[in-house]
Amino acid sequence: MQVEPLRDSCGQEVNELGDMAEVSNQQFTSVFTLEDTTNVPVPEPIFRGGKTDQLVDINISVDAVKSRLEKLREDKSLGDDDFSPRLLKMISDEIALPVTILFNQSMIEGDVPLDWRSANVMPIFKKGSRNQPENYRPVSLTSQLSKVMESIV
Repeated sequence: MQVEPLRDSCGQEVNELGDMAEVSNQQFTSVFTLEDTTNVPVPEPIFRGGKTDQLVDINISVDAVKSRLEKLREDKSLGDDDFSPRLLKMISDEIALPVTILFNQSMIEGDVPLDWRSANVMPIFKKGSRNQPENYRPVSLTSQLSKVMESIV
């Protein structure tokens, strides 16, 4: 996607990619609401069972992974891991087993790969003048494999 040269807060035209990213970042961060985290209430525990009743043994099957990979929408964008949904769908037979092993190991360790926790934020044009940063909205492009794992769990 191509973003037109933007105007910064001083009205100067910015057309270098790094500078345009900074102008977009300033706009996007200016409209986010900062929550007061100093006074967060502690929720009451809801779970009343014992250790044996907890959901700790999640076992993801090869069939579940393969089925979910086959249902990926090919028109979706790449995430931070650069895996195309089209590619993942095309090679689902070959990668279902190794991806299942990766998912299950992630569940055992209670950790996910770093790039699954990252996102590429892209500006999407809404309306109005294309060189005004406030006329774009941020969209986070996240890992396709992370989405697959989340949908199974």
